[in-house]
Amino acid sequence: MVMDDAPRGLRESLKRVAVTLKEAEIPFALGGSYACWARGGPEPVHDVDFMLREADVPRAVEVLCAGGLRPVDPPEDWLTKVFDGDVLVDLIHHPVGRAVTDEMLARSSEMSVDSVRMPVLDATDWFEMTLLALDERYCDLGRVIPMIRAMREQVDWEQVRRATAESPFAEAALLVATRLKLIPPHVVTPPRAARAVDAVDGVGAVGAAAPVAVLDVTEPAEYLAGDLHERLAEDPRVAELGLDVAVGPEGITVRGEVATEARRRAVDAVLADAVPGRPVRNDVVVSKRDSPSTMESVS
Repeated sequence: MVMDDAPRGLRESLKRVAVTLKEAEIPFALGGSYACWARGGPEPVHDVDFMLREADVPRAVEVLCAGGLRPVDPPEDWLTKVFDGDVLVDLIHHPVGRAVTDEMLARSSEMSVDSVRMPVLDATDWFEMTLLALDERYCDLGRVIPMIRAMREQVDWEQVRRATAESPFAEAALLVATRLKLIPPHVVTPPRAARAVDAVDGVGAVGAAAPVAVLDVTEPAEYLAGDLHERLAEDPRVAELGLDVAVGPEGITVRGEVATEARRRAVDAVLADAVPGRPVRNDVVVSKRDSPSTMESVS
């Protein structure tokens, strides 16, 4: 099968497997690169992926082999493979370590794929799996970005961010997509207005303010530190230009001086509004600038 014939051969195998599984009433969803293609992405030229529950895989192999496909016993424990002639078909039950469930299959969309109706993996689930598959050995953003561009309006990006929050490679891909303005930035409104600060200093308490936008924690550390420095300077609860903000893997550290204890406490409140849930180390001290001088005059 020459390369020019590859997509057509893959599509024929895709349809053959889908029709066989449908006739056997085995729940499934089209996954992998062909799910992306069905939703507007580039067409793959290598293999075809289907998502099934692990309990359904043996029967799926049985009915497919009865229809002329050839089984393969792969070393991986998260999928099974069958061949339709020269075309490899993956039957995946644990993508990126996550079990295919009834709920996942229920979220799939019934779509026409090359004239055959079949369930196609939900776009949000698809991107969660795709981004979680990125690692040190494979992190090809040149392949991922066109897929984001093609499917961006079909995806719940906040859910993708939550599901992939522990992966620095997924974070990098989402940051690039955000900077390219392909997907919306991670900006949400807190459920409560900003905290009021006790009127310890001479200017009185700051009352309930308008909701404050949460900052994009996926941006580089130096940018986030700059945004937090600006937030502390502009928020009337703190209003200090001289605070130093550092963002590291262990959390956020703030150092410097403020005029009153209320302003020092307000640092925690402002950061809690800006980056909720991130650990904060408040090393800010209260200056003694208002204390009377004890120096003796020399005359």
